[in-house]
Amino acid sequence: MDISVTTSPDRMEAYIRITNRLPEESVDLDKVMEVVRNAKIVHGIDYDALKFFCNEPIDNTPVLFAHGDLPKNGEDGHIVFEIAENVASKTTAGNRVDFREFPVQKRIIVKNGQKLASILPPTDGTPGRNVYGEPVSAKKGNEAKVTLGKNVALSEDGSSIISMTEGILKVDLEKGTIEVSEYLEIEGDVDYNTGNIEFPGIVIVKGDVKPGFVVRAKGDIEINGIVEAATVISLEGNVKISGVKGKDKGLIKAKKNVHVKYAEAVTIEAENLYFEANLLNCTVRVTNSIIGIAGHSALMGGECVAAIKIEADEIGSNFGINTYLEVGINPYIREEIKLLRAQIEIDKTSIQKLISIVKQYKALKEKGVEIPPEREEQFSRTTKTLINLRNQLETNLARLTELEEKVQKMRFDSQIIARKMLYQGVEAVIYNSRYYAETALPKVVLKYDGEKIIAGGYGG
Repeated sequence: MDISVTTSPDRMEAYIRITNRLPEESVDLDKVMEVVRNAKIVHGIDYDALKFFCNEPIDNTPVLFAHGDLPKNGEDGHIVFEIAENVASKTTAGNRVDFREFPVQKRIIVKNGQKLASILPPTDGTPGRNVYGEPVSAKKGNEAKVTLGKNVALSEDGSSIISMTEGILKVDLEKGTIEVSEYLEIEGDVDYNTGNIEFPGIVIVKGDVKPGFVVRAKGDIEINGIVEAATVISLEGNVKISGVKGKDKGLIKAKKNVHVKYAEAVTIEAENLYFEANLLNCTVRVTNSIIGIAGHSALMGGECVAAIKIEADEIGSNFGINTYLEVGINPYIREEIKLLRAQIEIDKTSIQKLISIVKQYKALKEKGVEIPPEREEQFSRTTKTLINLRNQLETNLARLTELEEKVQKMRFDSQIIARKMLYQGVEAVIYNSRYYAETALPKVVLKYDGEKIIAGGYGG
């Protein structure tokens, strides 16, 4: 009787075989174990299989009696986004979203320097062991695959992805790219599907802005459709809109310029306003000029205030619509002057009352009247308040003088121009003078001559 041991090519399985056994010969377990030891099989031995082999021997048939432990290969590296918002997708502990589960349709606004994601390294895996007790190395996982797009960078240690600007986080799952865009494009309307828009960059709306909704951006805003009784505000840039139907509820505001094809019944605030067709029953306040693009621009009704110039092809209408125009003063300077004057009067009145209290205190002191400590403290506070109010009054008077000097210089540079017609019903104010158009005037320029508003011819 011969007993032999063989192994698989990868040395992960061991087999035992019996040959040349006589009919009456039995297989002894101790002898089998000696053969196993001589073959140096030491790991993953199945003793039950060996016992079965001894009790039910089958000639010339290999029996598996030992298994090695396969190695566990390492996991691939991957990207885990750090998201501070609740998102409608599967999340893991710590409010993290895996790259594969990233919510592409979710607008996620990030800040400059914000950590966007962690790059988790691949793991080494767990080594296995063959039937000889030898280690079997595991395969390390692959590095995370990610392509950095615009406005993102790796941290110094390479473990994080950092935003280099404010904007919207964009991820292309197919290409594995990550970037931060300074542009937000809305393909359709701003409505209940999109919600209000708040963005630190540039916003482009391909559709309309529905009533009651708000589009607010740090940069420029461009709206290809109609703004309907909604609010559009650019904190640092320009606003360009096809048309506005404000219904006396809308607001268009820009730090720089507003450009509209037409606008109806809306409030507009900007540095300059440019319009191409009709400006109808609007309330406009600009720190520079209101300009109708030459051709068919008409300013009808409403109240328009500009620091330098108001110009259009037609101003007013042949129906005599009341149209109020004012130039020669920055509307915000005018408001500041108004507030300063009111505050100065309040401060003067308060100062007189405090002076009276201080005089009473000094009179009591001179008479030698004993003043309780709490009264002494009250008088001390009164004196400090008086000093602060006098300083405030001095500052406000200086500011008022500065603004009034600006207004004095501005009034002679201001003008109202009707390139084709200024209609009856237009009221014009330049500095402190008023002008009422009692008849229609073709091609006219209104200017201030130091005493009154004069109407001259337009030769443009």
